[in-house]
Amino acid sequence: MKFLSIKSIAAFLFAGMVMTSCIKEEANPLGSEGNTLVKVLEAPEKKIFFSPFDDVKTVDLFSLRRDANSQTALSTPSTIKLTFSQEMIDEYNDANGESFEAMPDSIFTFKENSSIVKTADGFQMDYANGDFAKELTILLNGAKWDISHKYAFAYVVSEAGGNQLSSGKDSVIVLISVKNKWDGIYDVTGTMTDVVNPAFVHSTVALNGVYGIGQEYHLITVSPTECAVYDNSVFGDYIVPISTGGGTGLSGYGSFALLVEFDPETDEIVKVSNYYGTPANTRAAVLDESGENRYVDGTINIKFHMLQPSVVPAAPHIRSSWNDTWKYIGSR
Repeated sequence: MKFLSIKSIAAFLFAGMVMTSCIKEEANPLGSEGNTLVKVLEAPEKKIFFSPFDDVKTVDLFSLRRDANSQTALSTPSTIKLTFSQEMIDEYNDANGESFEAMPDSIFTFKENSSIVKTADGFQMDYANGDFAKELTILLNGAKWDISHKYAFAYVVSEAGGNQLSSGKDSVIVLISVKNKWDGIYDVTGTMTDVVNPAFVHSTVALNGVYGIGQEYHLITVSPTECAVYDNSVFGDYIVPISTGGGTGLSGYGSFALLVEFDPETDEIVKVSNYYGTPANTRAAVLDESGENRYVDGTINIKFHMLQPSVVPAAPHIRSSWNDTWKYIGSR
């Protein structure tokens, strides 16, 4: 995944000139230093994406490790408990503008394991002599999954079995979503005009010409036929970045980003709308019907307008227009 904040480009360049490496000569043998630590290996967050499927998949959610400080500690049985946290899911949604739900029992089962016992509010993991890791695994039924929904598992280590919890590794949220066929990372090229301020042009003018980097959009599944367009080059947000002229200037129209809807049979783009609602800050998005507006063999050609009647009162209220080509370069 590429994310290059313009503010940090200089820091990256400087770091590249002064970067040094520090290599530890040899690992410490298992001894009696410190405490035995309990940690969720993937904490604090793990994202899992699938293409649509209709069979049953085995999915490893996360690993709970017991890093013993001695052979004696590793040989000592221990019981560690995990508790489900709806609060973590709610907090993630609030912080990220997301809509993840706790995965319903109807579309998955936990893979049986004699040392992992499901409890009323989580799991009990029993570590025998020599055990240092347990994997929590589910069997996920794609045939029962409505991909317009995104699901999450969130657990907190509520009892560490007399061991010490590793700082920042005591809880995990696992985010699971199904991608539609257009989901992915795209290289962006194109042109743009703004009738109010002609100095505003396509963001690639600054990105390519000044900073020497490409522009990336992430198309993120929001329904079986829709993707939200996420800028992964300038702001790391849902926004359509622009170049404000004068060389290095980069910006974007507030409360304006794209939702793109496809026809699943023809791959034609049938609609674009504003990710933030229509209108948001009086800004709306519409397709330019003169464009190809279609996905073909990994390439999306799209023309669209931003309407802003508060600034352009005369119908059709078009302030800015884009003529873009997005080329698929990989999965998210």
